[in-house]
Amino acid sequence: MEKHGVVSTTANRAKRRTTTMMPPALEPYSGAWTAAEAAHLLRRVGFGPRYEEIQWSVGVGLDATLDTLFEKRPEPTPPINYYFKDDPLVPIGETWIDKALTRGVRGLITARNRSLMAWLVGYFLDGPIHIEPKLTLFWHNLLVVANIVNPHIRWIYWTMLRENALGNYRTLIKKVTVDPAMLFYLNGNENTAQSPNENYARELLELFTIGKGPLAGPGDYTNYTEQDIQEIARALTGWRVNGRQYKSIFVSRRHDKGVKRLSHRFGNAEIPNLEDKEYERVVDIIFEQEEVSRFIVRKLYRWYVHYDITEEVEKQVIEPLAALLRQEDYAIEPVLRTLFGSAHFYDSCVRGVMVRSPMDYLFTLLRTGEVPMPEELIDKYFIWERIGLFLIREEQFPFRHPSVAGWPAYYQEPVYYRIWLSSVSLPNRKTWTDNLVARPYRIRRHYLIMDLLGLVNRFPTPEDPDRLIEELNTLFLPYPLTDAQRQYLKKEVLLPGLPDYEWTVEWDQYKANPDDENMRKAVLNRLRALMKVMLNMPENQLM
Repeated sequence: MEKHGVVSTTANRAKRRTTTMMPPALEPYSGAWTAAEAAHLLRRVGFGPRYEEIQWSVGVGLDATLDTLFEKRPEPTPPINYYFKDDPLVPIGETWIDKALTRGVRGLITARNRSLMAWLVGYFLDGPIHIEPKLTLFWHNLLVVANIVNPHIRWIYWTMLRENALGNYRTLIKKVTVDPAMLFYLNGNENTAQSPNENYARELLELFTIGKGPLAGPGDYTNYTEQDIQEIARALTGWRVNGRQYKSIFVSRRHDKGVKRLSHRFGNAEIPNLEDKEYERVVDIIFEQEEVSRFIVRKLYRWYVHYDITEEVEKQVIEPLAALLRQEDYAIEPVLRTLFGSAHFYDSCVRGVMVRSPMDYLFTLLRTGEVPMPEELIDKYFIWERIGLFLIREEQFPFRHPSVAGWPAYYQEPVYYRIWLSSVSLPNRKTWTDNLVARPYRIRRHYLIMDLLGLVNRFPTPEDPDRLIEELNTLFLPYPLTDAQRQYLKKEVLLPGLPDYEWTVEWDQYKANPDDENMRKAVLNRLRALMKVMLNMPENQLM
């Protein structure tokens, strides 16, 4: 992807036309495109937009912003060995993804998993904002894989999700079904004709594609039945993982070669013996059901917009997007582009209604707060690892889901996103905020702290205290503060007991003498006091 501020030639490519008639909620957004709207889009689609990314979006407009967000992202540099000196095949600074795990080397698996953990933080944190990282995380939260020890199998799974994130939902489900990590996690590796295992078949229907629906009778969940679980489990027999090559392989003698008969919920479909192609037929039959499109659109809506799917939202948003998904043969990009470009997405009723997840919260502090990172890649890995450990403690990190259903914040009624806030998580967030504003974290040779002077220097009129607070409000908070809140921040925090012009005088003096340490500290201390209060406001928990 091009750097923000320069629209690539592909950004002007012809838009895909759809024939689905959209209700007013999904008609293209036609209101003002200001920093507030741009920040809302970039926060929801990515992690912690930077000031220049928001200004870039304002300058090019909504359509060009979406073009760039949906452009194919360059392949990321693979994870490296950043500290483990005992790896016989991988020197420090080189990647391990194509090197076998040497048996008998103590700590090798741990070292490569730590490398992958750090790399994942860098994947989310580094580079221009883009739809791919958060969308890949969405698929991981839907198609959960946890408790996998082998770092290579983790890497293969994540790469598969990333490469297919904006592709075809049906194709992704087919790939996941025989992915080595999934075969291990949901016991597909143990599913044989002689001893069928129903774990994956059950989750494929309940959590990955169609959902249960209301209970209609004994063993009948409206969208599928217990018979369907049993028969699909038979159809998926025969797959196992070659541990040394980290590949899934099909073993015909382990496969149930009988005819599988699904229930009336799937039109009494019969699946003959198709050997290693049988799993594809299973997925195709499932995707013939219209409810699959509604299921995944609801999941996307709760991930990107709001947990509250009212009857009106179901009618005006979910149903037409599901119809579009079917029309596009389950291609995800047209659906997301329609959603992010719609009038509904920018309605005031869905702004500031999501509690920031731990990843959203911390990455906003780091990216939006312009926390400088070291130039050396090895040093970056140590910092990324520390960030990853914090996110693990906050119970949101890849491969660390509490159950196969994913993070409860996206499905658990009635609290949903509010589950991220607790008597433990709130003090932890405050500690990170206060330290990144004024008390830097030291990690090896580097200090993590917001570059507040560098950030404010980019504002058009930083010498004006009202405009300063307004810019920071738009940058960090999801909606405008009240007049009383703005006055408090100015009169009691930025300029306690002082007239407005005092800030203008101090800022102008600093700008005229940027090397004067006393002037620099005077301005910086005022900014730190202001940011510390703003970022600890309840509004900063929302996006």
